Amino acid sequence: MATYEVQAVRERGVWQVFIEGTPITEVLRWSSVGPVAREFLAMDRDDDLRIRVVGRNQYVDAGTD
Repeated sequence: MATYEVQAVRERGVWQVFIEGTPITEVLRWSSVGPVAREFLAMDRDDDLRIRVVGRNQYVDAGTD
């Protein structure tokens, strides 16, 4: 089973979606973050997906929690 970390940053009225610190897309609704990340990674439903919300004006650093 693979584990990926997805970061979501709310900025300019949209959610910026990052996977392992790499920007992939922007979505309008929070509920779209998980499905978009799963589609991008072509993940199975049983893979572990962690979503971390990062506040405005914060840097996303995959190396720290």
